[in-house]
Amino acid sequence: MRAFEGVKQKLAMELSGFTGTPKTFRTRYREQADNKHKLYSAAEIRAIRFGLLNIPPETKRPLTLPPVIDTRMAKGGVGKTTICGNVASCIALSGYRVLLIDGDPQSSLTSLYGINWLDEEITHIGELMKRTSQGQRAHPEKAIRSIYPDGMLDLIPSDITMVDESWLMGAMNREQAFTRLLEAEIEFFSQYDVIIIDSAPGTSVLATTFMVACKTLLTVVTAEGQAIAALDVLASNVQEINAAFGRQGIHLDVHIVVNQFNTSKTPHQYQLSKLLPKFPGKINDTIIRDFVGFLRESDPDNISSNGPVLEKEPNSGGARDIIDLTKSLIKLYGLRLAGTTLPGQEKL
Repeated sequence: MRAFEGVKQKLAMELSGFTGTPKTFRTRYREQADNKHKLYSAAEIRAIRFGLLNIPPETKRPLTLPPVIDTRMAKGGVGKTTICGNVASCIALSGYRVLLIDGDPQSSLTSLYGINWLDEEITHIGELMKRTSQGQRAHPEKAIRSIYPDGMLDLIPSDITMVDESWLMGAMNREQAFTRLLEAEIEFFSQYDVIIIDSAPGTSVLATTFMVACKTLLTVVTAEGQAIAALDVLASNVQEINAAFGRQGIHLDVHIVVNQFNTSKTPHQYQLSKLLPKFPGKINDTIIRDFVGFLRESDPDNISSNGPVLEKEPNSGGARDIIDLTKSLIKLYGLRLAGTTLPGQEKL
């Protein structure tokens, strides 16, 4: 069981969208026996938001697929997994039910949440897709690992065996394999408010199946020449997908997050000045600053202690950037609690 229990009151107030005073928050949402250091879990924050929006607590999402966020980049080393994991945790702690999928055989996201794939029996997303393609029940519910209780943040982990795509190469309409899984197991996937994928860098058939299933890629880039060149490669890949699947109603777009930015580095400033006019309207206003705390998320000698910055250092500048980024992504991807579209929800 992971040690993380929740966030303190100040952050719980912000993530829940509560606009009253701290005293009012304590009066409403803390038992008299609780001390001033009470921590609020993702499930508790969800319940608070339901109350603020007058949504019945038993409300479930309709039997429809939630938005899919595919975190994608053509090269490694840009902090893609860090952004993916932290954003997923922040969305869950904002009251949304989140399904995370580790789509990278390197299993960095799996390790970020303290799961050692070398020692554990893993059923990865490739295996689930394979079962569906062969006409079998995939049973994704048996593959998930609970990160936050009550289904607030679940993970389908990965391991190195995912690198074997031989079955996918011969599958009919292989680019739609992930979409077919989602549709075949819609009762399972519809329980979540969002599905977030940490896709492998580079180009592969598996990565393409994830791209085809979403509308806007969440693309992470650093303000460095090689990363920006890789962004051009990804943009070309997106154009190819749109040309190939446009008749099926697929029009893929990109939303770019600049990561590991250091304002004191002139080359970073220069590369950012080139990037902004090249992708107008597609770069997030929140630029993730270079923060050493992101390097403390993972300890290869003690994997069970791993966790995102938002859990480990919630009052840091790095966590602040993640929170601001997450708020904008919730709006961008149109996330809704339990699929509801009540007036005012978009403000929370």
